[in-house]
This record gives sequence, structure tokens and C-alpha cells, in this order.
Amino acid sequence: MDVAFASLGGDAICEKIDRFFSTTRRSALLDKTVETKHIGGRLPVNPISDAYSDRGLRPTLATRGEVRIDKALDANFVLVIKHPAAFTAVLESLAPRYPCFAVIRNPLSILSSWNSIAVPVQDGHAPAAEAVDSGLAQALARIDDRVARQLHLLSWFFEKYDRVLPQASILRYEDTVASKGKSLAVITPLAGRLAEPLESRNANQVYDQELMQMLGERLLRADGAFWKFYSRESVERLLGRRLN
Repeated sequence: MDVAFASLGGDAICEKIDRFFSTTRRSALLDKTVETKHIGGRLPVNPISDAYSDRGLRPTLATRGEVRIDKALDANFVLVIKHPAAFTAVLESLAPRYPCFAVIRNPLSILSSWNSIAVPVQDGHAPAAEAVDSGLAQALARIDDRVARQLHLLSWFFEKYDRVLPQASILRYEDTVASKGKSLAVITPLAGRLAEPLESRNANQVYDQELMQMLGERLLRADGAFWKFYSRESVERLLGRRLN
């Protein structure tokens, strides 16, 4: 979803999403193709490289295009569309129309990831969300410090989920890893059969150790809606595991 599309406003965006759902479902069933981000025609486990570029950031590997659907689909297959920034910005309009779910993660791991990737959140901005939410855009524009912008943006995400979504629809990444995927059964009961060998990347070795320490110290001194879901002790434990 580009910024021009996001600037349409909540209700208009939801109508566009309605049409995209219908078009995508029809294409998957009839043409056996969908438009999505992919790497070499396959859905990626992670669209971001683990290797750093000359800019000192991890580049995006995925591109948008058509992907072939090989598996058999019935008419009632579950179609999931993900766009964290824009969908969060219009969540008040979107949640009454569709089942909406948020996947959250330890805030230190989110910040560490943001600071390692070549996307706008690395600078403390979310253009698609800011195009919809002028208050967010104005608040971020008033903050000169990059990490302070990231902390404000991070709290904005968590506050939206806490205020708009039922608790059952807010899924912790850590629970998904620990349950081998079974926690996703709230989205579809079929996930209750999963037993995937998942491994937490909260202390991902690709994150810069010194930077992670600085981010952790800034985070622990900050106030934000993320503390409604994660304790400061969880951040301290993650720092200890990362630094030992």
C-alpha cells in the first residue's frame, strides 16, 4: 500500500481492501496466482537479508509480483493480508469489517530490528501510517532524536492494539515460538495441529550488540504502551542473554 493510497482515509481504504480481498480470492481460486511480495517466486520466511549492505543496514530482498499457488484450495480458504503500518492506522475502521490480529514482540527486539533494516522505521517513520494519521505524522515531525521517534512510533502501535483489539486477537511472537505455532489457532483452528520447530530470534545475532545495549537503556527509561504487554524485566533478561 503506497502513501497515495493510504492518504484516502480510513473508510475509503477499507473499501479498497474489500475489493483487494475479493480480487485476490478470485485469482487464487481461478487463476492459481496471487499478488504478493516474494523472493524468486516463493513466499519468504524473512523478506529481509541477514547480511548488511555497504550502507550498514540489512536490505529488503523481496519484490512484489505474482506468485503461483500450487496447493489445492477450497472455496472457504483462509486469506490473510498483512500491512502493519497502514492497517494499524485504520484499525478502528478495519476491525468491525474483518477479523484483525496483531503480532507483537519484545519491544527491545523490535527496536533492534528496526535499527538494522533499510526501511523508513529505521529513521523513526512509517509513511503509510503517517499519511492516514496526521496526528502521528505531526508528533513524529516534532521529535528531532531518531530513537525517540522510534519509541513514540512503537508506543503508537501498541496503544492502538490495546485500545481497539480484544486481548485474544493480540498474539505474542514469543508464545507462537513456544507453542510451535499452535497459538495461531485463534486465527484458524487448523493451526492447533502445528508442531513447527520454531526458534526465537529476539536475541538475533545479526543485531549490533552495542546498539542493542543503548536501545535497551533508552527503552527502560521510556514510558509507552508497550509496557502494558511486556515487563521491564523481560527487556533486562533479553539484554542479559545478549550480553553474556
